[in-house]
Amino acid sequence: MSAYTTLLGFIQPTTGTLINTWGTAVNDQLTQLVEDAIAGYASQSVAAGNWTLTTTGGGQANQARQAILIATGAPATTRYIYAPKQSKAYIVVNNCSDQSSIILSGGPTSPTTGVEIAAGNAAICAWDATVSDFVLVAGGSGASGSGGNEVFFLNDLNITANYTIPTGKNAGTFGPITIDSGVSVTVPTGSVWSVV
Repeated sequence: MSAYTTLLGFIQPTTGTLINTWGTAVNDQLTQLVEDAIAGYASQSVAAGNWTLTTTGGGQANQARQAILIATGAPATTRYIYAPKQSKAYIVVNNCSDQSSIILSGGPTSPTTGVEIAAGNAAICAWDATVSDFVLVAGGSGASGSGGNEVFFLNDLNITANYTIPTGKNAGTFGPITIDSGVSVTVPTGSVWSVV
């Protein structure tokens, strides 16, 4: 009987097993899954709701193993991509056709604050066990100048969904900014939100 790795579910054949079927097991439950984890992608419309990544058992294809996550659709509100709360990095692409943000978060039960990616942007995110949350590694919103240096930071003109600034973080927004009716921004004790 074969075992599987804990995080990505790669096959770990036991000595004496898979006689005359090794090739199939390696191709389907190891080689293909390694490729998925390094360069594979999953794409899903978030127009109708949040996206919970599939996490089928070891040796099986699933969305949570993919390297790249592409959100599409026009949800008209912020949507979440819920990923397993475990060591993994993702490239998250927000291809929503409206101005909706995407938040990569642990969940869907007890979701974390996560990383917000504005429409038309992409970010590299990773699980950080120290803060028990996904964190931004690179990317996000903004525009690049010649030579690839980031010279502009962009934000929307109105806040359309509730947002809580992560504990131990400050936030900045370029104003003027409008907060929609019934929407709130929560600033934890010790943090500051500056609108300039």
